Amino acid sequence: MKISILGARGQIARSLISLYVQKNELSNLALYSRAPEALMSEIKGARVYRSQDFSIHDHDVIINCIGMSNLKGSKNSGAEIFRIHETWDNFILEYLKRNEKVLYINMSSGAVYGKDFQNPIDEKSCLLNGITEISPSDNYAVSKLNSEAKHRSYAKLSIVDLRIFSYISKFIDFNSNFLISEIMAAVKNKKVFITDDRNIFRDYIHPEDMIQIIDLIIKRWKEDGFINGVFDIYSKNPVTKIDMLQGISEKFNLKYEIKTGTNVNSSPTGFKMNYYSLNKKLKKLGYEPRYSSLDAILKVMSEVL
Repeated sequence: MKISILGARGQIARSLISLYVQKNELSNLALYSRAPEALMSEIKGARVYRSQDFSIHDHDVIINCIGMSNLKGSKNSGAEIFRIHETWDNFILEYLKRNEKVLYINMSSGAVYGKDFQNPIDEKSCLLNGITEISPSDNYAVSKLNSEAKHRSYAKLSIVDLRIFSYISKFIDFNSNFLISEIMAAVKNKKVFITDDRNIFRDYIHPEDMIQIIDLIIKRWKEDGFINGVFDIYSKNPVTKIDMLQGISEKFNLKYEIKTGTNVNSSPTGFKMNYYSLNKKLKKLGYEPRYSSLDAILKVMSEVL
């Protein structure tokens, strides 16, 4: 079985590839990247192709990791976000229409639930909740939801969307403006991490749990010959910002300062108080997360730092 990974230089893709290598399954992988030469030098023995050559090869399972890992900067405008997601999603869908037995696993986002995260997500939560007028911070969520809507309309094709809320791996970009990246950069550079007093919840999934989910989806697809749906991704337990800071401080000597009444940290997709899901539909596939969010963070930081 050939597993094709698009966006193979991104954090999620690199973490999955690393685990497939550990499992001696590199020969099953076909990797697609805009910079194949760089990837060839990083992963010896891998089959690496240019992204634009995707349609001329055969695929059994397609994992789409193409996206904007760092939403900060002028290049990552709303138009660019829509263009990248739509171009490659449509490219894959055209292949699936010609090859209906192929499985397509798409990395979506918890951002599709919108702006209202005063309570965690559950089975009754509305998509794009709280969005009354689309602003730049909503472009990513709308783009991901557009893809999900298309995928459900292709009801006879095997397409699964995985809504990721937060992700942590040793391939994380220290320069991105996500909370955990900024904390890890502060530890690495021995700087004080400054934050506000909003004790937000986050749910970080470890790559080993992500690959467990992918393996279970492939298993169900093989058994039934078909699967089409969406799943919220979750760890064993989410973590509050304060517990995260305390845990990292105890193990890695993080120095941090909490400023009351000021909004110091901002998210590129908008502020989210309880950014995690209580929807455990994945359990029906046999998913049992191995790591809590804090366990995942501390394990990855031990590897990186």
